Amino acid sequence: MATAFRNSRWLSFFLGCSMSLAQPQTDKVVRHHTVAVEKDSDASALLDQAEPLLAKGDYTNAEPLLRKATTQDPKSYAAWYDLGYTEQELGRTADAISDYKRSVEIDPKVFETNLNLGVALATSGEREQATKYLRAATELQPLSKPEQGKEHAWVALGKVQLNSDPQAAEHAFLEATKLVPQDPEPHLQLGGMYEAASKLEEAKAQYQQALNNASNEARAHALRGLVNIAIASKQYRDAETNVRQYLAVAGSDSQAHLLLGRLLAAQGKNEEAVEQLNAAPDLNGRSILEEKADLLTQLHRDAEALPIYKQLVEQNAGDAKLRYDYGVALMHQRQFPPAQEQLLAAVKLNPNMGNAYGDLAVVASENQQYDLTLKALEVRTKLLGDNPGTYFLRATALDHLRRFPEATENYRQFLAAAGGKYPDEEWKARHRLIAIQNLK
Repeated sequence: MATAFRNSRWLSFFLGCSMSLAQPQTDKVVRHHTVAVEKDSDASALLDQAEPLLAKGDYTNAEPLLRKATTQDPKSYAAWYDLGYTEQELGRTADAISDYKRSVEIDPKVFETNLNLGVALATSGEREQATKYLRAATELQPLSKPEQGKEHAWVALGKVQLNSDPQAAEHAFLEATKLVPQDPEPHLQLGGMYEAASKLEEAKAQYQQALNNASNEARAHALRGLVNIAIASKQYRDAETNVRQYLAVAGSDSQAHLLLGRLLAAQGKNEEAVEQLNAAPDLNGRSILEEKADLLTQLHRDAEALPIYKQLVEQNAGDAKLRYDYGVALMHQRQFPPAQEQLLAAVKLNPNMGNAYGDLAVVASENQQYDLTLKALEVRTKLLGDNPGTYFLRATALDHLRRFPEATENYRQFLAAAGGKYPDEEWKARHRLIAIQNLK
């Protein structure tokens, strides 16, 4: 009758378990965008010397040449651009912003300068100013690879506008998809926006589009989004499929193994769920350990759950739920004295745990501590009311204490509530009623 006092502790796995993506960051300049060099500039020879160094990423040696170039010709927008780019790659963003601004002041119609200045300002958190220059970049023409360049500008602009102007950000990302449809980046950004706005079908379409010709990193990003959508739509089989596809390209992601374990458990595939939790060895915190122990309990593998609960209780002695779970696992293994100790600790920490009082009554009865059984049942009844299990357990405790009139009443209440669902206990109750009657 112990199970009459317990509700399932395997709560919804989908509260906070989706594979949420971090807020997209602003773009970084990843390569040198060559700008036209003024051939009649006093700086042109120095810029020619610096260009090969920039091309191979030797910014330390390029910097003095570029500084000298800006000194020789302070009106060379190319010199200031190259110096800004160099400062940016050396991690000196504030200096890069200053240099880019000098370049833009000299010639505001250079795509590459406006783009890089906008990106640098966004990196520094100056999003309003960044928007100004990135929007200007979308209206200018890159010197090389025009479609890819302008797409880069639209994506960077969209990222800057995400929080302040979502509608403008959506427009920017859509413009980017027109320029380079095969690039997954704007589709991923749109998918994230639509997902956040609960436009799940639109988000799904964008994530699926991003899967085409995607790198492993972009593919993983898109699959994570599809997992979130499947979970939000309660399409758990689809979510399982997507997580498995994600793990095919990101097998070391322990959070994905954890999520797959939860999804499998929610579908009743508990053995497979435990396998997935075991496949996430670097998730040794309380959450993963508690879920693993809980799953093992659901599989009636309490012997394996016990050392996990023991460890958790030792580390979190003041946690009532852990004490309760540990006590129940001990009870299932018929280790009644330590189970009683844990359950007493649980109700002391949280006096409102009705189910814990029911299980405490069970183990106290097994330990032949019938007064404690009755006290636990009294509190349990106040919190949750009576059921056939409480009537039977109270009756047997009273019977052992030879409080026969009260035992008789509870045996009768048990038989009235049982309705033939507990044949063994009902036979015992009728037998004891006859025996008690014969004692009179």
